[in-house]
Amino acid sequence: MPGGNRLTVSTRWSPFAKNIFIICCLVASVWLVFRLRILWTPLLLVFILSFLASFPVNGILRRTGWPRKLVVVIVYLLLLIVIGVAVAGVLPRVVLLGSGLAGTFTRVLQVLARFTPEPIELAPNLILDLGELYRPIREALTGILHVDPAILQRLQDVLFPFATGAAAVVIRAVSGVFGTLLVLILSFYLVKDWPKIAMYAVTRAPDALRSELRRLWGELASLWDAFVRGQLIAGIVMGLMIGVTLSILGVRNAPALGLLAMIGEFIPSIGPFIAATVGILIALTFGSSWLPISNLWFALIVFLVYLLYGQFQNLYIVPRVIGRRIDLHPIVIIIGALIGAELLGILGLLLAAPVIASLRILLGYAFSKVLDQDPFPEVKAPADASLLWRDLAHTRDIRALLFDLDGTLIETDDAAVQSLARRLGFLEKLLPVTNRQYVARRVLMSSEVWVNGLVTLLDRLRLDGVLFRMSDALHRWRGIRMPERFVAVAGTPEMLVALADCYALAVVTSRSRVESLAFLEQYGLTDLVSVVISRDDTPHLKPHPTPIRLTAARLSLLPEQCVMVGDTGVDVRSAKAAGALAVGVLCGFGERQDLLGADLILDTTAELAGWLPNLPANCMTDHCVPDSQDDNQETVDGS
Repeated sequence: MPGGNRLTVSTRWSPFAKNIFIICCLVASVWLVFRLRILWTPLLLVFILSFLASFPVNGILRRTGWPRKLVVVIVYLLLLIVIGVAVAGVLPRVVLLGSGLAGTFTRVLQVLARFTPEPIELAPNLILDLGELYRPIREALTGILHVDPAILQRLQDVLFPFATGAAAVVIRAVSGVFGTLLVLILSFYLVKDWPKIAMYAVTRAPDALRSELRRLWGELASLWDAFVRGQLIAGIVMGLMIGVTLSILGVRNAPALGLLAMIGEFIPSIGPFIAATVGILIALTFGSSWLPISNLWFALIVFLVYLLYGQFQNLYIVPRVIGRRIDLHPIVIIIGALIGAELLGILGLLLAAPVIASLRILLGYAFSKVLDQDPFPEVKAPADASLLWRDLAHTRDIRALLFDLDGTLIETDDAAVQSLARRLGFLEKLLPVTNRQYVARRVLMSSEVWVNGLVTLLDRLRLDGVLFRMSDALHRWRGIRMPERFVAVAGTPEMLVALADCYALAVVTSRSRVESLAFLEQYGLTDLVSVVISRDDTPHLKPHPTPIRLTAARLSLLPEQCVMVGDTGVDVRSAKAAGALAVGVLCGFGERQDLLGADLILDTTAELAGWLPNLPANCMTDHCVPDSQDDNQETVDGS
């Protein structure tokens, strides 16, 4: 406009110039990150400390409404007190425990390196010499014991970070006292000004991306929240249980083994395995300080301790606190842990799993945007169970129905659940009554795999007498009824009578043949069941596919023509491995999440007839009519 002030409009960059600028920024960022690699550990410590401090800060803010700056100052003053007490009183004790454990484990390796297995006489003219098989192990152990001291020290720092080199590791990680103060100061300001930082980042993002970035940040925050809280809780609980139990049993360095178990929980899959291996080897080498049993049996007891406590963690703590947010294959975790240890030492080893899970979320979002897909698609409602199952069932020529006994045709013994729940009464403050009963049911259900394995082992060793004497105890432990107390699941005898005219019926169980036939005779089902496969008929029990395949063969059918009905994941895995259809029922010990691999999940076995294809009307019973609108039914295509 003549004579007026003219607005100057900046010249816009071309798309080519923008791309060049972005590429240059990325290259410079990558170069800077690797150039300043020495700062990785302190910066990671800043973010970790800030993340941990945010829990009490946010909790106090929600309950009091005090100014954020005041709350952060109070929390960090308390943190300084805790750090001072830990350095003065706890760290020397931890270093002493680690030193003792490192020395004990070195002696274990020395004993194993000198060990020579005795030949085993399998027959008068057949001797198995294990010396040649053990030689590579002995040579590997000898190589470890005579390795270069620098390499051995590095291995000790990784396996036992709280041993003699722990102080040096901490000092190097934060670059001395100055680095420690720098980490505290940076994390303090990060926590104090986090709302402003988050708001600044959100307002600088394009309007179209703000909702997506908020959701992406929410997923990342949930993942790290679950990991930190879950692994802290799991680590503390596991460390205390292992330390106290092994101390009672008389295992050397039991408190240090508890500390190792706690640290191992931060490395999913491989951490608990390493901690358990160290404890079992120490028990096998030195035995108990007071129990008058052989080292081998004592090592077996310690193995069972680790196994049972690990099951408790997996069945109760992990699903509730961590969930499935960090659901990575062990191979991915191992490779990530090795890379993390190479880049950041013990810190990279401990944080490998959540970092990989975070990268999975970020890369998934990026690839969705590159492929023009919705990065957060709406979760579709599950399809109608009746349509999925009937479509799958009609593609098979179903000729036979195979039933498990306990929990499927026979009611489980709730007295065993109540008994085990009462024994968990010492956890009253941690677990209410209903949760103790839930844990008891889960323990009894998970015992099926190792009990079946024990039965198979005793059978192969020809220890039938031991198996017979242990039979009653195993039944009581697993919560399955004794023959004189058989009670059929409601509606199943009538259903079997109706189905016998339409399908071949069979029983596949881990019980003995005598007990199986006793149940069938008690309810008048002996003539209806064509085949009974018990633990007396096969060297492999479920979840091995052999029992299903053997049943199909005796019926002159293919496994694909059979449907296996059971109440636990063991039954489902056995059916799937054999190629049969699997139906899970919730009237036993199994729960819905245990049966997700099944093709169909029903509330009770008596509902099965209503879900079978082309079933004549005369095969239906009052229990068999399915409700297509029942939200409790669930099907999963396991093919």
